Amino acid sequence: MRRIAIAAAAAVALTAGLAATPSATATTAPAKTSAAAAAALVHFSGSNCPSNSLCLYRDTNFNGGGIAIQRGDSIGYLGDYGFNDQMSSWSNDSGTTCYWWVDAYKGGAIHDMRNGYRVNLPGNENDTASSVQC
Repeated sequence: MRRIAIAAAAAVALTAGLAATPSATATTAPAKTSAAAAAALVHFSGSNCPSNSLCLYRDTNFNGGGIAIQRGDSIGYLGDYGFNDQMSSWSNDSGTTCYWWVDAYKGGAIHDMRNGYRVNLPGNENDTASSVQC
C-alpha cells in the first residue's frame, strides 16, 4: 500500500512539473528579449553620439547626454532606462527611419525620425517620448 502511495505522489509531482514547463518557457522568452534590447542600448554623455546610431538627447541642441540605439532595435518603455519623458532633441544616423511614441509600448501619437536629420523638439513635444523603435 505504501508503494502505491509513493508511486501516486511521484506521478502527481511529475505531472505538475510537466504542466509548469510551458509557463517557465514563456517566462524565459521575454527576459531574453529584454537582455538583447539592453545590450543594444548605449548611454553617452554630452553630445558624444556613437556613430551609426539614433541618439536621444536630454537637452536641446544635441547636448546633455542621453541614449543611443542601433538600427533594428526597439525600446518599449524608456523609463526602464531612466529616460522616460526626457528627450529634448534627437539625431538619426542609423541608416533608417526610426519612430518615437508619447506613450509606452508604442502607444499614443507616433513621430518619425528620418535618417540624416537632427531635430530640436518643439515645446509641445519636449520631454514627451516614452517609446522608440529604429
